[in-house]
Amino acid sequence: MKVVISTRAIYPFHGYGGMERYYYNLAKHLVEQGIKIEIVTSQDKSGNRVVELNGIKYTFIPPNFNRKPFMSLWYYPFSLNVKKFLEKIKFDVLHGTAGTYHYSNLRDRKPVIVQPFGLESFKIKGIRGLLLKILSYRMSKRNMENADVIASLGEANTKDIINLFKVPKEKIFRLPNGIDLNDIEKSLEDTKLTREEFNLQDADIVLINVNRLSPNKGVPYLIKALELLNKELNTKLILVGSGPEENSIKKLIRKYRLQEKVLHFKNISDEFMFQLYTLADISVTPTLYEGGCPPLVVLEAMACGKPVVTTNILNMREAIKDEVSGFLVPPKDPKAIADAVLKIYDKNLFMKMGKASREIVKKYDWSKIAKMAIKKYEELIGK
Repeated sequence: MKVVISTRAIYPFHGYGGMERYYYNLAKHLVEQGIKIEIVTSQDKSGNRVVELNGIKYTFIPPNFNRKPFMSLWYYPFSLNVKKFLEKIKFDVLHGTAGTYHYSNLRDRKPVIVQPFGLESFKIKGIRGLLLKILSYRMSKRNMENADVIASLGEANTKDIINLFKVPKEKIFRLPNGIDLNDIEKSLEDTKLTREEFNLQDADIVLINVNRLSPNKGVPYLIKALELLNKELNTKLILVGSGPEENSIKKLIRKYRLQEKVLHFKNISDEFMFQLYTLADISVTPTLYEGGCPPLVVLEAMACGKPVVTTNILNMREAIKDEVSGFLVPPKDPKAIADAVLKIYDKNLFMKMGKASREIVKKYDWSKIAKMAIKKYEELIGK
């Protein structure tokens, strides 16, 4: 069986975003289970045409639009070029996001699975939100109508697909985000990091937040919670990530005089990121909203055996069991974040909640998710 995955961006060529890493990991584990994979993606800055890496074939198709302004304008020509390419090759199933539109319109075609990412852009208010809807809503809706099935990251993603595009629920199947437990365990076993080399004391309560520093991630509320916590405990934060809010977050850290309390890392390897978790006591993700199932960073924190404090939104409730593997708190509430951290500390729940996190996250292992995808591919080919 050969599956083509179509996406505007893919790790490691375009970046480290959730979609980029999702398709990379799905492809990797499909290959491990005997599926032939070709990833069709937009051109990157290297000018590559075709690359073969770890059993996956990558084909780069113009344009290179991931960093261009008005990115939505470039989906149409990319999709058209993908269609022309797919008409020349042999494969069994097309699975993807960007690039599926024109091909799904064909009468004589292979089965198509559309997997929507970035639906949060359709929720943006004001002129920017209106422009995004004008540029891409109609194409997205038609694409989902034409698809044989739609892959959803989870309950929240399914709800958005139905509400935004009026897709019948029976057309949607769940294919959540995942983690590679073996890779994470190896990184944790190989770590040589110590708190001492980062000026972290054994008595410190160390929080960790791994996220793109964008408005929906709620990091300013975590910074305020850190200020509240330091009135009672010596609390430090490992902040991993970069993004448009980076400068404003740094200003906030200076405003609360927390420069000595925050260690900021960016552009680091996955292995180093996982090893940083060994220095932390609690993972905190105060996100305001997410586009799909529990974000990868939450699943990874759970795989590293950490209690998770996060917001009480539908995406998070799929994985976090309140008061079992962590605490669910109201969005935009620094005091609630601080109170949850204090509860874990006061009741010494670090190990108990961390163990629960590790057990719950096993169902998100990529090997299991790849099998879910294969089952759907076989079903579509059979039809």
